[in-house]
Amino acid sequence: MSGADAIDVAAEQWAAACPRLDVAPGDVLARIQRLAQLIEEAQNRRLRRRTGMVVNNLGDFDVLRALRRVGPPYALTPTRLRQAMLVSGAGLSGRLNRLQKEGWITRETSPDDGRSSIVRLTPEGVADLDRDLEDHYAFESDLLRALDLDRRRRLAGDLRPLILDLEERL
Repeated sequence: MSGADAIDVAAEQWAAACPRLDVAPGDVLARIQRLAQLIEEAQNRRLRRRTGMVVNNLGDFDVLRALRRVGPPYALTPTRLRQAMLVSGAGLSGRLNRLQKEGWITRETSPDDGRSSIVRLTPEGVADLDRDLEDHYAFESDLLRALDLDRRRRLAGDLRPLILDLEERL
């Protein structure tokens, strides 16, 4: 699995066109962006192929996973849900409308603050997710099959400070 990827080719082209230009940061960022695209495409394809799963995109699935992993009663405010999501919170309102219409979640007025709402995973949603989660994480593991466990851990550790720094600055 060795060889040049599109980012290597672009770096070589930059080196020829502008030899004094340091494009090394772009090598890292372009690979992260390309990985994110490939992973999202693969996960969306998997979700669309799943029988019985109405959710067919990663953004909607991430809403459901965020609610499921907080444990009973599987509920968060929209603000806390946005913070818990692993993908962008953009379009959260549309996602919540779609998921409510499809029976995955309910929304109710918060008993603590009438201006806020509580988003709750339905019992059927919990059961459907629980039937799929093991397969989903096996699928994610397969996406990483080019990396052994030690390399996965190192990579996760190497990316953590970058994420923390950017979350703080942006």
